[in-house]
Amino acid sequence: MKDIVSLCRRYLLDTLGMNVTLSTLVDQGTLPFFLHDHYIFYNVRLLDEDFIVLAAKSHAKLTPAAIRKHVGLVNSKLNIKPVFLCATISSFNRKRLIEYKVPFIIPENQMYLPDLAIDLREHFIKARTKPLSLAPATQAVVLYVLNQKITDPLTPKELTVKLGYSKMSMSRSISEIEAAELAKVETDGNKRLVRFDKNSRELWEKTLPYLKTPIKKIRWLKSMEDVSLFHEAGESTLARHSALTPPNQPVYAIGIGNWRKNRGNFQVSKYSDEATCKVELWSYAPGLISKGNKVDPFSLYLSLRDVKDERVESALKQMMEAIEW
Repeated sequence: MKDIVSLCRRYLLDTLGMNVTLSTLVDQGTLPFFLHDHYIFYNVRLLDEDFIVLAAKSHAKLTPAAIRKHVGLVNSKLNIKPVFLCATISSFNRKRLIEYKVPFIIPENQMYLPDLAIDLREHFIKARTKPLSLAPATQAVVLYVLNQKITDPLTPKELTVKLGYSKMSMSRSISEIEAAELAKVETDGNKRLVRFDKNSRELWEKTLPYLKTPIKKIRWLKSMEDVSLFHEAGESTLARHSALTPPNQPVYAIGIGNWRKNRGNFQVSKYSDEATCKVELWSYAPGLISKGNKVDPFSLYLSLRDVKDERVESALKQMMEAIEW
């Protein structure tokens, strides 16, 4: 049984970045005796939720209907959410467990934890194809590394502290980075480590095909009441890095989540000629990456690289050539 527990711990670490401990359930007195013929019971905590793991014994022959009954019985007796754990199960029986909404973990195969909104399927694990583009959180990780010139390996926990995303999001980002072959991902004991190339220029050039503009939407403001919520962006910032003439209307950027939180504080105009400034709503918060009150040069490049204007193209080239790699 130790093997299935070890496999479960490793599976959760590799897929979700969660380093968990499965401890033997001490108070088993309220559970029907016959359940001990089929399972060994463990306590586990996942994403601040407590669960009871029903680890199937190797000799146990259990149907999905029986598992559903047993899971329901454990839940009613202990009032803690149960999770079924076993080494192997047929795809047909897995589908039936999902139909029954029975949470389960099959290490290296599939996990279904509806209470945590997790349904990680077999083909997602096996087919680690290169992504067409990076998710916003993953792009933020790479740009953070580039801007801060980080050379030491990073864990999901460290990235969570630095960037404010959840540990699960950072674990997924590391998996995405590994799939795109942008960095080396290693395991040190119970920790996953992502180690980027120390050559920043090579990392930027290798990552560039996967990066997207951070701009999701454009808004025009009649007035700028609180500049502290924004970062200077667009051609306003590009003019500081080049010979480009600043625009008549200053350009600012803000994370789209922060915009939504403060939406009631802004006087939005439908028309650009009635506005005093332009605001870019970004897929990630500029402040996560920028060192000051202006957006970082890499994000700035991505936000302007599709602009068909020779002046902007020349200014972007000038800015990138001046970067101290």
